[in-house]
Amino acid sequence: MRTAEKQLRLKLNNGELMPAVATGTAPMKQFNTEFILKAIELGYRHFDTAKFYGPSEKILGEAFQEAFKQGLVKREELFITTKIPPSDMNPADIIPTLKTSLSALQVDYVDMYLIHWPLRVRAGATWWQLTPEDYLPLDMPGCWKALEECVELGLTKGIGVSNWSVKNLKSLVSHAKIIPAVNQIERHPGCEQSAIVNYCKEIGTVVTGYAALGAPGYGALPLGTYGTNAVIESPILQEIAAKYGKTSAQVALRWALELGCGVVVKSVNPVRMAQNIDLFDFALTDEDLESIKAMPHHKIEHGHWFVGPGSPYKTTDDLWAEE
Repeated sequence: MRTAEKQLRLKLNNGELMPAVATGTAPMKQFNTEFILKAIELGYRHFDTAKFYGPSEKILGEAFQEAFKQGLVKREELFITTKIPPSDMNPADIIPTLKTSLSALQVDYVDMYLIHWPLRVRAGATWWQLTPEDYLPLDMPGCWKALEECVELGLTKGIGVSNWSVKNLKSLVSHAKIIPAVNQIERHPGCEQSAIVNYCKEIGTVVTGYAALGAPGYGALPLGTYGTNAVIESPILQEIAAKYGKTSAQVALRWALELGCGVVVKSVNPVRMAQNIDLFDFALTDEDLESIKAMPHHKIEHGHWFVGPGSPYKTTDDLWAEE
């Protein structure tokens, strides 16, 4: 049985329409074929993955084939985003790496191919245990040219970046033939990232926010606990939510959409999965948006593991520099 789409679509600089609400697939419990099929049934059409996410691409590929078989959705109705990791940031490796992802996803093309982080490390290096010797020189012009070739070959419809600062974007734009269609960064009401968002608007790049709810309950990563309940437990969001009969999470997601940005959401709870896409029967007022600006700052992803000796970024300030 065909399933209905409940979505807002954002127009990209390549003319494609990207569903604003994406399902994230970074490693988590209960991530399986049934989860993806449920997401499709609920109306999700944008699926965000990465080579670094281990088995996620393979699981997605199996789920997509089952969805096609059941007639739930057609390939052209899906928007698939995947990412190239720092270990493959070598011009000669980019096309083969994308082809490997396509094989795992069991599709002929992806809709968006992103550079996961703006640096290169040795293949096999562990991100949170990098040594100075693990960092390798990055030929960014050569890498971006290879991504542009991926578009020309029909392997992806669009290309973009993830975790890129204003400074890195300016450098990329200075030599790019194709301007990044997307910059995926941490973004939620406690981490507005206005400088990056404003520059992206200036160059025609759409911002998509991961950790769109502050990554509540995500669990522990090697560098400590990742995520915070500060966003969904914000009294400001809770007050606005009560006014509309929504949850604070729905208000946080609607906030991003109101400002022209996409979101990546992640939950295996069917109730929350449904709530996270039920965002289109209410709108925030200017007063609501102004109130949200008063929320305390809670940045989660600082990129600590990519700074230090040997890295092109000596501090996190370098990694996120505006100039």
